Amino acid sequence: MKGAEAYVNDQWHSSGLARLPEGPQEHCVTLTFVIPRDAQTTGLLNHVSEVARQHLEKAYPGRNVTSRPVVGSVVGDGTGDGINLKFQIAPASSN
Repeated sequence: MKGAEAYVNDQWHSSGLARLPEGPQEHCVTLTFVIPRDAQTTGLLNHVSEVARQHLEKAYPGRNVTSRPVVGSVVGDGTGDGINLKFQIAPASSN
C-alpha cells in the first residue's frame, strides 16, 4: 500500500503544492490528491493532510498553517477518488 509521503511527493505538481499563492496576506489553499477509493482510509487521508501541512509550513515559514477537516470519497460523499485538502495560512506578522 502506498504511503502518505508517496502520494504527496508523486502528486506535488498536480496537487497544487508547486503553485502556492504568494504575499504576506492570509491565504486559503486547496490541495487535490487522487487516491483510489479502495485505498482510502480515514487514517491515510489524515496522514496525507498532515504531510501536506508540513510542506506548507516550510513554504510559509513563521506563519500559522491550520487544516480543515479532510473531504474525500471515504470521508465525504463516496463519489470519487479525489480528496480536497483545505488549509488556512495566517497572514505574515509585520515585525
